[in-house]
Amino acid sequence: MNVELEKTTFQKVDRASKLLGIKKNQLIDRAVLVYIDNLSKYLDLKQELDAWDVLSDEALTNFEKAL
Repeated sequence: MNVELEKTTFQKVDRASKLLGIKKNQLIDRAVLVYIDNLSKYLDLKQELDAWDVLSDEALTNFEKAL
């Protein structure tokens, strides 16, 4: 698969790959995997926070009814 990068992004990838001693495609592959893992964890956290928000709203409603 071919991917086009902005010139400045490509320069940063080139520089990082040289510093780390790995090929550019390996660096990009690792970066994408880390990003996807991070995104997945963020979505899991968001889903959990949304669930807690619903529970909080229910608890508040029940408390107000009890008054």
